[in-house]
Amino acid sequence: MKLKDLEAFRAVMDSGSTQGAAQYLGISQSAVSRRLTQLEEYLDLQLFVRDRARLIPADGSKELERLAGDVLERAFLLDEVAKAMRRGERTRALITISVPSSITRTTLPRLIAEFCAENPGFRFDVTCGPYDATERMLRDGRVDIGLLRLPFSEPGFQLGGVIAAPSVCILPKGHPLTVLSEIRVQNLSGVPLVLLGWRRAPRRDVDLAFQTAGIVQDIVAEAHSVSTACGLVAAGLGVSIVNGLLMRECADLDIEVRPFVPTLPNRLSFVQPLGPKASEGAAAFVRFATGRLQIMASEPMVK
Repeated sequence: MKLKDLEAFRAVMDSGSTQGAAQYLGISQSAVSRRLTQLEEYLDLQLFVRDRARLIPADGSKELERLAGDVLERAFLLDEVAKAMRRGERTRALITISVPSSITRTTLPRLIAEFCAENPGFRFDVTCGPYDATERMLRDGRVDIGLLRLPFSEPGFQLGGVIAAPSVCILPKGHPLTVLSEIRVQNLSGVPLVLLGWRRAPRRDVDLAFQTAGIVQDIVAEAHSVSTACGLVAAGLGVSIVNGLLMRECADLDIEVRPFVPTLPNRLSFVQPLGPKASEGAAAFVRFATGRLQIMASEPMVK
């Protein structure tokens, strides 16, 4: 398999034609067609359905495009490191990490900056997304570290320390319920709610708390990240119940925070591969970040 064939494949996926790919790559249309044919022969797959001048991606081609992008990115990094080594430069060890988007604005950048100040010689490649996406990236070997919600148990992986944080209730500034020092599920009867998407594990715990108390939920919006839920609450749509650690990035919004009863614990952990795939630098960052996040999660936050 040739990297140029992968580049042609991605260019055709983006443009929808060999002509568009040729213009993007600065080569002839026939060269693009030849590289595409070579890749199809190597993979023993038809990557596109031909429809006159258009090329329609075959089933599975989008997944292959994502993997091709990973290969090309790694090849680029390899080339850059090799160039630096030929120049006699000391290269920084790369740590790749995937975390929930809700901690990427201030929390993770601060952790990385503090870690690098104490441990020079590292550089980071940061990806964010939902937990299931992080799990896939760990399995595929695309990241060294993933921050996941527990339980997580798979052979070939090791957990860092458990980071425990309670769920909290967040309310718009000036909401009538802010006169209370804590919010019980019974207080939310008839109150408009902004909840995390029903497919997510934290949502099941919230739903069970309402069902146990015999409270019918009045859901006005569903969010797929803690930061989105906080934004919707700040806009006045309703109140929400979220991870008390992940919502700290949103403390500057027009929201107020109260403890939620019953206590709904959230358990997170950094996950790494075992064995030769494990990175010493990544392990050092896991120990550092776990300690910092554990302290942050235990700090009371009422505003």
